[in-house]
Amino acid sequence: MTAETPASSGAPSTGLGPWMRFRRQYSRLSPPVQMIGLQLWLPLVFVVAFCLCYINAFHQPSPQDIKVAVVGTGPATATLAERLEGTSNGMLSVSVAGSVDAARGDVRDGDLAAAFTPGAANQPARLLVASGAQFQLAEVVQQTFAPVAAAEGTTLAIDDLAPLPKHDSYGTSGFYIALVWTIAGYMVGMFIGMMGQTLKHRVRLGLIVGSGFVFSLLGTLFAGPVVGAVHGHFLSLWLLGWLTTISVGLVVNGLSYFIGRFVTGAALILFVFLNIPSSGGAFPAAFVPEPFKWLHPYVFGTGVLDVLRGVVYDAGPGIGRGATVIGVYAAVGIVLTAVGRPFFNRRNRLRAERGKPVSMMLAAQGAAMAARQAEQAEAAAGTRPHHVTTSDAPANGATTSGATTGGVTTNPGPRRDGEFRDNEFADEEVESDAAAVSGAAAGSGSGSA
Repeated sequence: MTAETPASSGAPSTGLGPWMRFRRQYSRLSPPVQMIGLQLWLPLVFVVAFCLCYINAFHQPSPQDIKVAVVGTGPATATLAERLEGTSNGMLSVSVAGSVDAARGDVRDGDLAAAFTPGAANQPARLLVASGAQFQLAEVVQQTFAPVAAAEGTTLAIDDLAPLPKHDSYGTSGFYIALVWTIAGYMVGMFIGMMGQTLKHRVRLGLIVGSGFVFSLLGTLFAGPVVGAVHGHFLSLWLLGWLTTISVGLVVNGLSYFIGRFVTGAALILFVFLNIPSSGGAFPAAFVPEPFKWLHPYVFGTGVLDVLRGVVYDAGPGIGRGATVIGVYAAVGIVLTAVGRPFFNRRNRLRAERGKPVSMMLAAQGAAMAARQAEQAEAAAGTRPHHVTTSDAPANGATTSGATTGGVTTNPGPRRDGEFRDNEFADEEVESDAAAVSGAAAGSGSGSA
């Protein structure tokens, strides 16, 4: 039981820990200020994550360990490969390919950025690239091997196995389409997780699947026929977009059971701040520092881009590997959703049994509702406005069933003797304010009836 000094003495209450004392003081702010303050963690996360992820990854792209091959046999080929790697200052990782045919498949699949075949006095050197797999890599290796061919007294002929079309000359359209689908899925999952906690599994999943169907259609329609960034493959891209939004939505929805409204920050970090630098969409993985290079095979965007490039350009590691990544994320989302709902219900039950106060956000929302009710009552009665804080909410010791905001009960009901409920401070001023607000709200209800 919490012991407090009688309010008439004017002495502060005792027996409250630092956190509860902070909550007591915070509750005296106006409800809008409270709710704004409780959301300022999000811009803080955004600023820090943006600097550590985007600026850190992109401020100085430095190609490292680009995998290329020299085509040929014999000591001369091996010597050339060693010399190229040794003089590249870590930019190239050079191997030897026995034949052009052996190297061709690796270049198209993205396992090699290029394959170089030395030339002769009357024969140009040849460079196999696949711009559709990664445009920036193709550009870098062309600039790197042109001087090598010139040193041999010949020119460099480019053989592009997966050329980019004129309407997507830099190969960035696929990256932005994938980003549209991903952000749409994460926003849907975030809103469902934040506002649909009382919904059943089938309703939440239905919203994820149905909204994913619509948003993937709109994204594919605008990127393709409307804007013209991608030509053809409409049904394949629509299906890919639908699977993308569903998978992301499932993960975010599942996480929301465990971290509540903070799922916004988790989703941003997982699907934006870590995903984009590591996916190889903005810059190849060879251009970004650790840990983004290490994360490249595992982030969701890599899987989406692998499938998209395989469908549109017939390049990259193929649809199978990308589909596996997407499937793993979808499976994780399903598991989180299945496990999360029982965890969420059990946690809430234990909070109620132990008499723990509701969250500060719910308390602030309850105070905001009480303030609106008081204003309506005052407007109806023509009385003087009354300032309401969180401590003034009808939850303080009231025996009503509680106010609801967006379907969420902000007042869990009557308190037990000696139980410290949220923003419930044995203070004469607080008790009298709460009684005034409750009376005003009751008067408003009777007046409207």
